[in-house]
Amino acid sequence: MLPRVPTPRIPGPGRSLRSPIPHSIRHPSRPFTQHSQLQVISPPLGRPQLPFLSSAGNRPLPPFSIHLRQHFARLISTERRNYYKRRFSNWLKYTISFSAILFLFQVVRMGVYQEELEHQWPTPPEWSWKSRWCLRAAHAQQNPEKIGKLMTDWAMVAGYTRAVLERLEDRNGEGKGIVDQGEGGFLVEGVGRTGFDITAKSEPWRRGYFQALLSAAKAAESLEGWLTDRKQRITAPPEYVVGPSNPRPRPMPTKQKVIPREEDCEPASPSPETFYMKILTTRGFDTRQKLDAALAYAEWLDYKGLKDTARDMYTWAIDIAATGASSSLSSPSDISKIIDVKTGVLKNDGTTLPTENLIRVSTALAVHHARHNNLPSALSIFTSVLKAHRSLAPSSSPFTMPTLPSLPRSNDIFLNFFNSLKTVLIPVEYPPPQPSGDEPPLRTLASACDEAALMTYIGEIIYASSSKESGLAWTRDAVDLAESAILDLGNSEELSAPRARCADCLRVGLGNWKTMVSGLVVLADREEREAVEKAKSAWYGGQKKVVEMKDQRRRWEAEKAILDDRAKRLEAYTDDGSAFAGIAPNVSLFT
Repeated sequence: MLPRVPTPRIPGPGRSLRSPIPHSIRHPSRPFTQHSQLQVISPPLGRPQLPFLSSAGNRPLPPFSIHLRQHFARLISTERRNYYKRRFSNWLKYTISFSAILFLFQVVRMGVYQEELEHQWPTPPEWSWKSRWCLRAAHAQQNPEKIGKLMTDWAMVAGYTRAVLERLEDRNGEGKGIVDQGEGGFLVEGVGRTGFDITAKSEPWRRGYFQALLSAAKAAESLEGWLTDRKQRITAPPEYVVGPSNPRPRPMPTKQKVIPREEDCEPASPSPETFYMKILTTRGFDTRQKLDAALAYAEWLDYKGLKDTARDMYTWAIDIAATGASSSLSSPSDISKIIDVKTGVLKNDGTTLPTENLIRVSTALAVHHARHNNLPSALSIFTSVLKAHRSLAPSSSPFTMPTLPSLPRSNDIFLNFFNSLKTVLIPVEYPPPQPSGDEPPLRTLASACDEAALMTYIGEIIYASSSKESGLAWTRDAVDLAESAILDLGNSEELSAPRARCADCLRVGLGNWKTMVSGLVVLADREEREAVEKAKSAWYGGQKKVVEMKDQRRRWEAEKAILDDRAKRLEAYTDDGSAFAGIAPNVSLFT
């Protein structure tokens, strides 16, 4: 029989591509994983040789990274590679599109938010966008309750005001036109360079510059003694800073992971007097602006315990107000008919009315005297200011407070959307300047709140110094006047500022009234017990005195009960509605 030709395991085309192998010289088949280097160069066998399935044998293994690359390259075919390319390109396209939409949404959201801030705190339109951004951000940080925050971040306020002041005082940029007063300006030791001459600038520019300086001064007051680590960008009190002068620092708050280093720290802000003195020495600010800075600086000195320096600053404030009032008088010597510049007492001669600035500075000086137990001087100034308020001429036009356009917030998403749309579409009008205060004020609905505050001061001083009955009577009248004033103001949005002031006065008056009555109840109870003890040994009139003291005690207890009911009834006006209202405008967390 003829020899049988073996059939290859790869039929079809694989057979036609290989020449027939004679049976006599055919090698025996071997497993896939058993071959040597000789078999690689040997003639092709019946079964294919797959080197990647073979064991190491005598050939060294390739590196692991190359092995993985070869392995995955074998697994991914051309079809799969194209499939994954399409999937990756689609994923990349969708990701870029979604990221672009999200980025544009954030840009639009930030723009709407900045427009809302611009409506609440307008900035000078002639400034650059960055300067306006910094100023409105500083205003927003100082009013955390209006932007949904709890406390003021004074470090951010200081940073924003520093940036805007650097831009405004750059004479090659936005400060073009300001000049030094004198040759090269004046340099005061411990304060720095005095103010510029900004009379060449427009009124909106000057007003914005004043707001930036005053905000910087307020931030400097809150950051006094604080340090800023510029490398780690954190501001903290000195007891938290690690360094040679503080080897055992206080532990940082829980959420703060960064620890400031003393070698990288510098003062968080210059001294407050640097900014206050710059306002007082700048030429171009009106009387009201300079008086605001002088009174704020004097109050800061009072807080620091510098009584004599604060008194000198109040004297300077009186001079500023008197100088402004003299400009409206026929003769500068007529100012002595309005106010005693040494004591601050208003004359009230019935012919010449004091200006608004003089009334403000006299009231502040009286508070300064009361704070330092100089009660006779404080009482004389308060009574003169109260008499001046009652002699003011009534206003011919209805009282309106300058308000900035702001749209209310609600829980309705669609209403908030349309309000935001209106905010973007309504152009912001920069408000007109306030009066300089060099003219006598007019009597308005809010004047009753000022009178109630003065009467509260007077009642407290009289109660503490001379007559408790008279002091209590003044306090009662102050509460009645504040209550009637807050009812007359109504619920109008335009009168929110004076209504809040009346609410504060009413709250303080009720508190003083309650304290006075509680003290009188305790005093009457003690006097009743003393009368009972004396009646045991008295020959005549002892029981009559006991009955009199008992009636006195019952009277004060009845008034206390009536006062509690009244305070509960007025709680809707005196309650501020927030447990943190007292700390929100003035407290900062460095976390």
